[in-house]
Amino acid sequence: MKILYGITKSNMGGAQRYVLDLATEAKKAGHDVAVLCGGEGALVHKLKEEGIRVIGIKRMQRDISLIDELHSFYFILRTLIAEKPDVFHTNSSKMGGLGNLAARLAGIKKIIFTAHGWAFNESWRPVWQKAVIKVGYWPMIALSHKTICVSKKTLEQIDAWPFIKNKLVVIYICIKPFDLMRREGNGFVVGCIAELHKIKGLDVLLLAWAEFIKKHREAKLVIMGEGEEHKELKTLAQELSISNSVSFAGQVDNARAHLLDFDIFVLPSRSENLPYVILEAGLAKLPVIASRVGGILEVIETGLSGILVEPENYQEIFSSLLLLADDKVLRDRLGEALYNTVSTKFSLDKMSQETFKLYSSH
Repeated sequence: MKILYGITKSNMGGAQRYVLDLATEAKKAGHDVAVLCGGEGALVHKLKEEGIRVIGIKRMQRDISLIDELHSFYFILRTLIAEKPDVFHTNSSKMGGLGNLAARLAGIKKIIFTAHGWAFNESWRPVWQKAVIKVGYWPMIALSHKTICVSKKTLEQIDAWPFIKNKLVVIYICIKPFDLMRREGNGFVVGCIAELHKIKGLDVLLLAWAEFIKKHREAKLVIMGEGEEHKELKTLAQELSISNSVSFAGQVDNARAHLLDFDIFVLPSRSENLPYVILEAGLAKLPVIASRVGGILEVIETGLSGILVEPENYQEIFSSLLLLADDKVLRDRLGEALYNTVSTKFSLDKMSQETFKLYSSH
């Protein structure tokens, strides 16, 4: 089977990891695989390391430009006509919109779109903008033969839309085992790995930390990741007088390998779909405190395999940190339970088999 994957950007995020995993597994299964994407980011290099052909779209980027969009659409259309893939599997909004339309015009027989999340869930967007985004998603899904939702929550948010319900299917994003580095240091460390964007709620975590550090003065908070809110978050830490106990580690190569440096993992997001980092923390057997949003509820059962808190509620994060910091037995129990959930329900073999079955379905 000839499979062409498409994604807008090639910087390494969750959607890019998904494409890398599927493309690698498809190649191992003997399929003819290529990836169509914009930029020359980490995804391109990792694909080439796996011996997977990459077709670059020079003018495709996340920001909207009419001329660039027309150029990208024409390039995608020409590529599809030349490649004649049996399956075109698109990811991300722009590639889904331009790619799915081009694939229909090129007569591609199997068009799959994966919805990694809905931009209309971003709480800071004005109502009119959310409405426009919803209108844009509908034709994207309608043009696909099947749309994969990576959590039940993702599907539930759109399954009432007209004429698309039979196109929707849930296939969870999954993860394969990875190497963990030995822990460095002996102090009590709370960690978070996330892009420094408003949606990740790191300002809420800092507010909780300002209360927690009064009780556990030797503890450290380590935040791995970069993003547009870096300066604002560092300023907030200074205003809260917690800079000495907070480390902004920046972009850490292979950050998940350092998970054992943490005693507790926190993800205080305002909105999420189904984040890889929760699955990674599970495979590291870490106790997790996370927001009660999106697909996280399909991974963590509060009190049994982690602790869920309301988004924006720093007091709940604070009280949860106190509870776990004072009870190692509870930390170990929650970490072990989450490991069992992730290793059985969210295995890469399961995801790839279900996805490849979809490619072959009629």
